[in-house]
Amino acid sequence: MDSEPHPRRQWTLSVMSLSLLAIVLNNSVLNVAIPQLIEELDASTTEVQWIVDVYSLVFAGLLLAAGAVADRFGRKRFTLGGLVLFGLGSLLAAASDDVGQLLAARAVMGLGAAFVMPGTLSIIVQVFAPGPERRRAIAVWGGVSALGVAIGPVVGGVLVTHFGWASVFVLNVPLVLVTAGIGLVVVPEWRDPAAAPVDLPGAALGAAATVALVYAIIEAPVHGWVSPPVLGALAAAVAAGFGFTARMRRAEHPLVDLAVLRSRTFLGASVGNLLLVFGLAATLFVLTQRLQIAFGFSPLQAGLAIAPVAVAVGVSSGFAAALTTRLGTRGAVGLGLAVAAAGIFTIAWAGGYWQVLAGLLAVGVGFGLSMSPATEAMLSTVPDERSGMGSAMNDTMQELGFALGVAVVGTVSQRLYADALADLPAAARSSLGGALRLSREEGRGGVADRALDAFTTAAGVGMTVAAAVVLAGAVFAAATLPARVRPGAAVGPERVGASSSPGAAGSRGPGARGTAGPGRSPLSARWGGSQPVQRNAP
Repeated sequence: MDSEPHPRRQWTLSVMSLSLLAIVLNNSVLNVAIPQLIEELDASTTEVQWIVDVYSLVFAGLLLAAGAVADRFGRKRFTLGGLVLFGLGSLLAAASDDVGQLLAARAVMGLGAAFVMPGTLSIIVQVFAPGPERRRAIAVWGGVSALGVAIGPVVGGVLVTHFGWASVFVLNVPLVLVTAGIGLVVVPEWRDPAAAPVDLPGAALGAAATVALVYAIIEAPVHGWVSPPVLGALAAAVAAGFGFTARMRRAEHPLVDLAVLRSRTFLGASVGNLLLVFGLAATLFVLTQRLQIAFGFSPLQAGLAIAPVAVAVGVSSGFAAALTTRLGTRGAVGLGLAVAAAGIFTIAWAGGYWQVLAGLLAVGVGFGLSMSPATEAMLSTVPDERSGMGSAMNDTMQELGFALGVAVVGTVSQRLYADALADLPAAARSSLGGALRLSREEGRGGVADRALDAFTTAAGVGMTVAAAVVLAGAVFAAATLPARVRPGAAVGPERVGASSSPGAAGSRGPGARGTAGPGRSPLSARWGGSQPVQRNAP
């Protein structure tokens, strides 16, 4: 693609950011509504878990296929179509009268979100030329994602308190309608008419591997990592993963070219992003509980107390492009991950809210500084005409990071908590709430004190594990990422990427055509052929 930016790129960025916010915000507000769902729908603990998890399974399983389909048939069409489908699922969820209906609606929402998430980033890559302006746009994209996670508990607390659990789904409907309506007018369409047919067997194997892995991660804290359901799911994930790899090697038009996965740049950026999201998810998961249990905050107060991390992400994201220009990709990503790790460790052993606040600000700054350059580096390993697939791989890694963060840190914390109360009844060992009920019902005040101490220590150790994981990500990124990512050029010895020569496929102007020049990389030719790539006007 040439370097001419699209004239409506800022409008497009706004629409894509709002689309992303709708997806991310809904997942974070839902947790606040769970107590009402249990009461009003008479849902069991297992049913509530599936209300949350069915979305993740459908979403994660379809990301790769959704990215490939959008590249082939039109990014705008499938991104906005997925957004409308997400809104329809939200409407069905709000109108649900029983758990079965809500489960079906959540699956529809996951299906829609699978097309929205990779589409937002690939369209941003489509309309912004490589270089500082694209870096700033990706920084805004990453900042909006963190904003949705951080403000979700606040928004959810207000909605559930005043309007009930259904309001967390109704919230999506006007946001979807407005965003899709504006998007139809301002977002340019792009498709690759010369692209090969979507590799359906590869898509099925990739979906099976991802779903099995995410299922194992979700179920591990409940059943144990060595339980038959979890081991069976892990075995299925490994088998499907081997099948997927074999298919990618043999297929004439593979869903994912394995040269990308062998790229040090891809590996460093994707693992860095995965571990960064791991740390953020684990921190918010543990801290939300700790603020309410150890500090005595209400749910709404806890949400407000966490909100500063979103401010820190937003402010630091604005400096990410300049920092990357100054320090390079390796320096910016490594520094951001190290700062985030320090923030998580500070929160882990904070004795009061001011220490928590300092840690949250550090986590937000680290996230904002590293997410944008890591994402840009990851996308540099694929040609722009395949950025839908590249975005889907990025989203898949982040989804795995989120699930792993909650599962691993949750498992560590729960195991330490239960071991500290080994002499107490099972109800006290299973959760802090059970221990507090036992203390009230039997008048055993010492049980409550022991349980609170055990919870605080277990939470601190769990978050220390998260900090260590993120710090390991900083070291790994420093060892694998290039000093700088050259705009529009392939990175690494594999020459993974598209040529930035004027003759490369994919003219950036609306409605323009470009032909593949002699500098086109082998990977780009394998994925997209040497035929023109067309970008249509909206």
